[in-house]
Amino acid sequence: MNFDYFYNRDGDRFSFFMLPKVLVTDEAFKGLSSDAKILYSCLLERTNLSYKNKWIDDEERVYIIFTVEEIMTMLNKSNKTAVKILNELDSNTDGIGLIERKRQGLGKSNIIYVKDFMSIFKSECNNYTSEVKNLHLRNVETTLQEVKNLHRSNTYNNNLNYSNTDFSKGKGEYGTFQNVFLTDDEVVDLKEILMNQFDNYIESLYTYIKSTGKTYKDHKVTILSWFYKDQGNQNQKKNTKNKSYSLEDYEIGEYL
Repeated sequence: MNFDYFYNRDGDRFSFFMLPKVLVTDEAFKGLSSDAKILYSCLLERTNLSYKNKWIDDEERVYIIFTVEEIMTMLNKSNKTAVKILNELDSNTDGIGLIERKRQGLGKSNIIYVKDFMSIFKSECNNYTSEVKNLHLRNVETTLQEVKNLHRSNTYNNNLNYSNTDFSKGKGEYGTFQNVFLTDDEVVDLKEILMNQFDNYIESLYTYIKSTGKTYKDHKVTILSWFYKDQGNQNQKKNTKNKSYSLEDYEIGEYL
């Protein structure tokens, strides 16, 4: 087969399954097969449709219907292989727990609850915040010098949590950990440039910040620098609105 090349932004006109980058890069998901990750992306997309159609149970949990036959067709797999891939994801069959199947009765299709892949990281973030609060309470009645030391320690921890008020002033908080700071205008600009990749780059930035402890002066510039590097074509910087960024801007934006 002789496939043609993409020219300019031709690729933007297609629909894509969104495979969260963290499923590929994080150790928590290393045991999942590639087929299981692709299937989870398909189920994740179906979840959005179910929400729009109000497929929500009494506990306000979104559910989907995705039959084994659909999986066989979608992934071009046999019945046995399709069931095996489902079992990798399902908590009821000793899988990782990214989905939970529930029987509806004889002659009815199973319903599937698609779990939030980032929820395990939310728990980790909440535990960290709780530890910082407990540290503060244990040291309330310390000496003046100890209080000063605690203040310096808390300042460092706050930097790790990205709650610096000067840095985030006038900006909205994005990402699971709310550690990506952007103004409304910056969001509009980024969505125009990144289009359907906007959420992916937000996810990449907040995951990278959380895992490395680095801070950034300008999150918009950092995201753009990553995008242009991924594109391998710095000439696309002309699409940026309101400000012309140079390579020096990107280098400054990458590290605080």
